[in-house]
Amino acid sequence: VATGTGGEFHNEISQALTEHCEQLSFDKPFEYLKEELFNEVDAGITGCHGAIAATGTLVIWPSALEPRTLSLVPPCHIAILKASTLHTNLPTMMEDQHWANHLPTNLLLVSGPSKTADIQQTLAYGAHGPKQLLVLILEDI
Repeated sequence: VATGTGGEFHNEISQALTEHCEQLSFDKPFEYLKEELFNEVDAGITGCHGAIAATGTLVIWPSALEPRTLSLVPPCHIAILKASTLHTNLPTMMEDQHWANHLPTNLLLVSGPSKTADIQQTLAYGAHGPKQLLVLILEDI
């Protein structure tokens, strides 16, 4: 399982994984981890910046501590979402979280499997990104 080197739940995730499976920490440049990420890692774990109820969309705000590669390359993406970050729609989320003050340089909106018609103009689903998505919704204490 691949993890970042930070994020809100990093310490808890690392501790839990240490007891149950092999962990690859994304602590080097992508070039050094590419072979393992594409060929050996079964899942990547990231946090979510929030989610949009109207569309069932996960909002992932990648950073150097939790790069987007973790959610895009492994065959399974495990996303951790705090229940309090679920919003009705994107404009509400942007306003509630004060995005105007600090926009991300990269933002992932995950609403379902990828679609492409690149090959022979035939629509294909799931050609890019993980084959499986697991979302863990945590109640705030």
